[in-house]
Parts: sequence; structure tokens; C-alpha cells
Amino acid sequence: MSAMSPLQGDLQVQVMAVMWRRDEATVDDVRQGLPPRYRGAYTTVQTVLNRLVERGLLKRRKAGKLVQYRAAISEATYVASTVEHALAGASSGARDAVLAQLLGSMDDDQVDELRRLRKDLDEKRR
Repeated sequence: MSAMSPLQGDLQVQVMAVMWRRDEATVDDVRQGLPPRYRGAYTTVQTVLNRLVERGLLKRRKAGKLVQYRAAISEATYVASTVEHALAGASSGARDAVLAQLLGSMDDDQVDELRRLRKDLDEKRR
């Protein structure tokens, strides 16, 4: 996975949150799924959706007269990629400090789940 830059602006974040909850959605579906304060004009939401397609975060297809959008990557893949992007330019000391801080904020159940996920990844790599 190549690191990708973070979403740009609150509306992109809100649109992707809607898309990660749905299989497919039209512009109107997305507008209805947005919190009221982000429910802008149809053309504004359409422009954001198309920009997200251009960035590779969404895919679109024609369904009759409608355009259907769907997430091109999972939320977990996106978050992992943006963390990778954020850490790429940091010194090894800063990366270690960030990871230690993240791990330090986890409870025992979260750490156990993280170990399980790591084991699953190791098995898939073999």
C-alpha cells in the first residue's frame, strides 16, 4: 500500500464517513447521510465525491441516469496509509515516541486485539 495524503477539509472527512457506512450511494444519498451542518448544495457534494474519485478513494459507475459511488478502499486501509504518510518524514525517534504513546493509551483488551491482528498479518505474509 502506498501512503496517501490525508483527506482535505471537514466535508471530505464527512463524505468518506458516509461512504464507509454504505455499499453504494448517489449524491442525494450522501447528502442525506451527512450531518445537517455539512449538507451543502447538491453540486458541492457532487464535486467532493468526484474529487475523491480522482484521488482513488471512491469509485463511480452509471446506474441508468444515476451515478453510484462506493468506497475504493476500507477505512482501516485509509487510516493505516495516512498514519504511514504522517510518519514517513519523521525521525526514527519521533516515530518510536508516537507509536509508544499510541500503545501506552491502549487498555489490555486493545493490546490483546492488536497482538491477534499482528499474528493474523504474519500468517498471511507466509
